Amino acid sequence: MNFKYKFSALLMAGALMLSGVTFTSCDDDNDLNTNQYVGGVSLNVFGPCPVARGGELRFLGSGLKQIQAVLIPGSGEITDIKIISDNEIRIIVPQDAEPGLVTLKHAKGSITTKTPISFTEPISIESISPLEARPGDEITIAGDYLNLIHEVIFSKDVAVSEDDFLAQSRSEIKLVVPAEAQSGKIILSDAAEEMPNWIYSDEELTVVLPAVEKVLDLTDVKPGNTVTVTGTDLSLATRIVMPNGDDVEFSVNDEGTELTFVLPANVSDGTIRMIPASGVEVAVATIGVAVPEDVVAEPAADIWAGDVIKLKGLNMELITDVLFPNVEDAVAPETQSATEITLVVPAGARSGNLVLNTASGATVEVEVSTLKPEAVGFDPVPAALAGTLTVKGRNLQNVASITFASAATVEVKNPTATEFSVIVPATLAAGANDVTLTLTNGETVEVGSIELSAPECAYATALPGEDVEIRAGETFVVTIANADKLTGVQVNGQNVQYILNGTSLIIQVPGSAGKNSNFTLLSSNGSISYDIAVIPATHVGMTIWSGMWENTGWGGNQDLAWDGYDWSQVPEGAILTLYMTPTVAEGEWWCVSLRHGDGWGSLPDPIPGQYENPENGVLSVVLTKEVLADIVANGGLIITGSQFVLNKVDIEWEISLETTIWSGSWDCGAWGGNQDLAWDNYDWSAVKPGQILRFYMTPTVAPGEWWCVSVRHGQGWGNLPDDVYSQIDQPENNLLEVTMTQAIIDDFVANGGLVLSGQGYILNKVTIE
Repeated sequence: MNFKYKFSALLMAGALMLSGVTFTSCDDDNDLNTNQYVGGVSLNVFGPCPVARGGELRFLGSGLKQIQAVLIPGSGEITDIKIISDNEIRIIVPQDAEPGLVTLKHAKGSITTKTPISFTEPISIESISPLEARPGDEITIAGDYLNLIHEVIFSKDVAVSEDDFLAQSRSEIKLVVPAEAQSGKIILSDAAEEMPNWIYSDEELTVVLPAVEKVLDLTDVKPGNTVTVTGTDLSLATRIVMPNGDDVEFSVNDEGTELTFVLPANVSDGTIRMIPASGVEVAVATIGVAVPEDVVAEPAADIWAGDVIKLKGLNMELITDVLFPNVEDAVAPETQSATEITLVVPAGARSGNLVLNTASGATVEVEVSTLKPEAVGFDPVPAALAGTLTVKGRNLQNVASITFASAATVEVKNPTATEFSVIVPATLAAGANDVTLTLTNGETVEVGSIELSAPECAYATALPGEDVEIRAGETFVVTIANADKLTGVQVNGQNVQYILNGTSLIIQVPGSAGKNSNFTLLSSNGSISYDIAVIPATHVGMTIWSGMWENTGWGGNQDLAWDGYDWSQVPEGAILTLYMTPTVAEGEWWCVSLRHGDGWGSLPDPIPGQYENPENGVLSVVLTKEVLADIVANGGLIITGSQFVLNKVDIEWEISLETTIWSGSWDCGAWGGNQDLAWDNYDWSAVKPGQILRFYMTPTVAPGEWWCVSVRHGQGWGNLPDDVYSQIDQPENNLLEVTMTQAIIDDFVANGGLVLSGQGYILNKVTIE
């Protein structure tokens, strides 16, 4: 059978049956107007016309929600008004209605149509039989003038065209109930394109639905169980839908009294529904899925990465994977049965609850704890500040760092199960200091306190804070004890000047000091060293020639040519500045020309053949990579020209603090992972907050197309804290800058360093500044 869904939107044509409207009103309120759909109360069109008595009459216009009553000759006021929207209302035409003008009444007046209402033949519905039918059953509609009907519309706008009627006469229509029909009133329609006549039945047709004897209670069922539902008309079901919205296959016996299906692997708690073609949902069962029970871990304590543990209990075959505390990716079982699974503990796992996942979405938790240091002791006691301390005990092989008094942390290198050694920070206070061990998985263990003694040599009791900028070529101040023992100060092994004022020591930092420098306090009875972060001197400026050299007519100054100056040390971007005095009257022509030594040949672009009348006698030139290469390869720099005296030549450049920590050509492809800066490949603990990490990339997609970069840590390729830099789309200028915070640094240290991922680019270089 062919059927269609019938929608109630009205298609308006240009020629409407309402040629005009007439207004009568109690007052002259401005909100009444005849403009089409622009506000106030107005009527634009009504129909259908002619209309069937008992049929639906529609009015279109503006502000029609304000209509209180409709007057049709012979029928009086009609107040049973169906409001579709502010622009449309509908009424049912009474059987006693007569031809004439229609009036719409509202609080501030009334609107009367200019076109009278007229009526079709009196189409009527006397009966529908049977009043209860299954989809596919034949029904008969009895009445009068049914030969004028071209369409029958069932509830939810399911329409059957006259082409599909089984029989039609003036008094009867026979047709089949479509599969999509729902219970409700039947509408007879003349199927007019603009405003069809709709005649509603007084009685409702009941469309039979599949029904169950009872809604099943499926408590503690498992995926794979077979469910059998009994009832009536079950063959009408077209879908069985699980609580999560997934469909499952099913079968129905020939009598339509038994329906069978199998619970899928991902079945979850909720209601299972049966849906026929009409879309009406029928509950068939409520489900409470079985979950693992009585689960215990063996062992439940002292576990560590790489260990194999067993989880025992009931329904263990339902487990799909297990989440460990502090580990982003779930771990699949190595072996599995109905009573037991085995797992390998992943790197980074911490104490806490394991989360056992099932396909249904239900979870079960089991508590475990990791291996911790025990019976920890110190040697010697007391330990000297700046001296070697040996920590002894059990289970020390997983210690990553030791922290004294919550103030000074020292990285632990190559610990064994029974001991490790560190240098005690010299800046700690003498006396009792609490000690905390941090494990490689990020867990911390408090192991008591240790008595520390001060050194007998001069030592620093307070170093500059991390917010203090120590610059090369300048001074900085430290507070020291045993100042009377101090005999000298060195920075990076070089003796430097210092001023001692009581306990304040002012130290001169050499201009050559690098970012990571070391200073040593020398005493008559020993020495002690400290690492400091120095901001290098970044500006280099010097005069490379001075004098009075006169050029009257294209002579050549060769003092900076050949071996007169080492141009190979000059970096790209350096600025060369010439200071000159013209020997001609003001405003007269003079020039200077820069050339290379070999044959006084021209320099490459962008250096021109000559510079005429440089302003104020000063010429500054940026030395590009190509210009410098030419000068180095061809005998240095020649200065020539005409009518000037050369007084001085300066050169200057900036030293970049940007250090390359990785370079190459790595194609990310689609979410590959570069791990060259992960795990032990780079010491992220040496990075300071505020430093800038830069990634230089080349997109492999066409200009304007999407690509992205993602910064992650090594452990499970997890996101950084607060998901920062998890995905940056098309970084500007193909450069991503990451400002290092303490949270990011700690995350890299605790979780295996840096992994770079993303899609659609080649990584060229990684730097830090």
